Amino acid sequence: MSIEDVISIGANCIVQIRNRFFLLVEIEVEAGNVAFEEFVFIRISRQEARTLLDAGVHRCEITTRIPRSDDVEVEFICILIVDGEAFAVFDVENDTDEAVLVEIPLAAARRLIRRGARECTVIDRLRG
Repeated sequence: MSIEDVISIGANCIVQIRNRFFLLVEIEVEAGNVAFEEFVFIRISRQEARTLLDAGVHRCEITTRIPRSDDVEVEFICILIVDGEAFAVFDVENDTDEAVLVEIPLAAARRLIRRGARECTVIDRLRG
């Protein structure tokens, strides 16, 4: 078994929230009885976002509704809060593996977190 069989990248895209840019990466791990996926948002600069977009990384879909269809598997992942804006993040799988951010009210996001929903992991690599 190679490392590529154990750790892989699933959904990945660039999201812009106001004047902030993030690279969203889904890390998938599977070996023996260890299996998990983690979505990570990495804050990047505008120029880094442009370079990644020019290289073929897609923009994340931001919508106001949870994607629903008979041929699509949708899994809630986490809540992302940036600059007072809140999003429920979903992993959407059919022929492709995509992340979809659904805009939700900030109060609803905080309520979901209090009830046990995970907050998304955010790495701010621009601070330092």
